[in-house]
Amino acid sequence: MEAEAQVHRRRGVIATIGTLAVLVVLGIFVVRVVYYTKLIRSGELDPSSLSFTSAYSVSAALAGQPIEDGTFDLATVYDPSLGSRTAAVTIVEFADFGCPYSRESSFVIRELALQYPEDVRFIYRDFPLSDIHPIAQKAAEAGECAQDQGKFWEYHDKLYQNQNDLTQDRLVEFAAELNMNAYQFETCLDSGRYADEVIEDYQAGVEAGVRGTPTFFINGNRIAGAIPKDILDAVIQSVLNREEE
Repeated sequence: MEAEAQVHRRRGVIATIGTLAVLVVLGIFVVRVVYYTKLIRSGELDPSSLSFTSAYSVSAALAGQPIEDGTFDLATVYDPSLGSRTAAVTIVEFADFGCPYSRESSFVIRELALQYPEDVRFIYRDFPLSDIHPIAQKAAEAGECAQDQGKFWEYHDKLYQNQNDLTQDRLVEFAAELNMNAYQFETCLDSGRYADEVIEDYQAGVEAGVRGTPTFFINGNRIAGAIPKDILDAVIQSVLNREEE
């Protein structure tokens, strides 16, 4: 009986320690976000120096490759976008539908797109990490097929909301659930119509120093990793303020 009580006490201590550890990590993260946000808004920190690689899926094939510094013009007129084409801030995201950090960023992007419809243009480009997420290439092609039917962003949301259930059959089923022409969609996907375009996105990202997902280019400046909403909001405000000066 006493031995059983000791086991329960031990488990309780372990659970308490685990909870405290989670709270400490969460507290450090919150402090970091508040600190960076304050520095960005005061102009003391250059947003292009930021990195969030703790929330970043890295391709093993690319991890050791050198990265060139500089700004990169990666905006396109044909990739899916939100916001005005004349916006002062252009944010290009390289993402992977199978990446949990890209999923995290997807909600942030959707929220800020509503907040800044005229000031910010968001552009989505594909960077499938097929060595980590085998379905990534096909999911990216499926997104392009959805774009054909004017449903990219709805499909984008659907894939990220069902990230743990991505198979080729499910990619087609999701399209049907969004009232797309299922035959047209499946024909597009099976034919590999957009395979080369997805690969072109990937190669453009590699040349610009993308080594994992998500990676953002804010007016050409690269930031790796999932950017917390408050920090991304502060970065946008910082750029907009500079534009007004």
